[in-house]
Amino acid sequence: TVKQLQLRSTSGTTPAREIGKTTQFVGRCSLVCRHFVTTPPAAAGSGVRSRHALQLAEPGLPDTRRAGRLEYLSMNNKPATAREVVGEYLSEQCTVIIDSENQLRGGENVIHKTRVAVRRLRSTMRVFPELFDPSEAGHLEEELVWWASLLGNVRDMDILAQRQAALLDDLPAELILGPVASTIQAELAVQRKQAMDAMLEALDSERYRKLVGLVHHWRSDPPFTAAADASADSIESAIKQARKKVGKRLSEAVAARRAGEPSDELFHRARKASKRHRYAVETALPIWGSKADKIISQRKDLQDVLGNHQDSILSAAFLRELGGRLGSRSGQNGFSYGVLYAREIYAGDSLLDELKPFL
Repeated sequence: TVKQLQLRSTSGTTPAREIGKTTQFVGRCSLVCRHFVTTPPAAAGSGVRSRHALQLAEPGLPDTRRAGRLEYLSMNNKPATAREVVGEYLSEQCTVIIDSENQLRGGENVIHKTRVAVRRLRSTMRVFPELFDPSEAGHLEEELVWWASLLGNVRDMDILAQRQAALLDDLPAELILGPVASTIQAELAVQRKQAMDAMLEALDSERYRKLVGLVHHWRSDPPFTAAADASADSIESAIKQARKKVGKRLSEAVAARRAGEPSDELFHRARKASKRHRYAVETALPIWGSKADKIISQRKDLQDVLGNHQDSILSAAFLRELGGRLGSRSGQNGFSYGVLYAREIYAGDSLLDELKPFL
């Protein structure tokens, strides 16, 4: 099932996908709301890239960065084996994870960077499973899932806060009835503190200490199999399979959407497949060069579209729960929460058009 956004409150929790049950209500109020609904801005923030992808993956990078990567690729230091090319990428992600502990304890905002490194490490094990001892990979995967969930709970609140601020900025003042902005900010601050406290507490746990030990082991001596001794070009077949999976999942999601069937889960799966393909291509950057850069850029564009759609779903769930819980209290008015909710629901109307370049 799709990961549920657990909204902590005195009234319990609300699954994000519950918003589907209220679509009929939105339809009834469409004549009132549509005039005020505009396309929401894309969620701010993007992943921190590995050394492989940092050179040219972002459009508009300074020429010095571009020249740096081209110089690197022109040298006679391209990896010869799968062990070398994948091992370098693994080492980069492990270093980010290891270094993040002191940064997190020091209050530095490295939640997203660390989470992306965890995601890249997991993706590498999944896309190239034949390169690793399955038992050791399975054990690391289990622990990374645990750590990623703790980081993700904090990051989700950051994304929600950014999105709610953008929604409110675009809403006409006459439609903001009551202390909507301050209420949303206070609610998210409480939830973020709870998530942050849980993450910091985990840093002192025995489980985390063992995870760090595992990551050190994977950085210094990854449990490669004999398949890793094949040529560096041998990883291309796995990357090709990852690309095919993106196309298949995206086509399934689009078909379901056009048929009026549930599609949010399918789009979420397509988004995850797109990330795995992108990270696999990042791994191949030292041997693919500009070919990899082009694919990485395309995948990032797709992730932005699908990510914005996923964020709107979680945002709508948050607004529905908060408005329903607080909208009838003294000093509060549920109208504004309903308008914001409808805006997020209607944001999905343009999804298929936005996806046309990728179909």
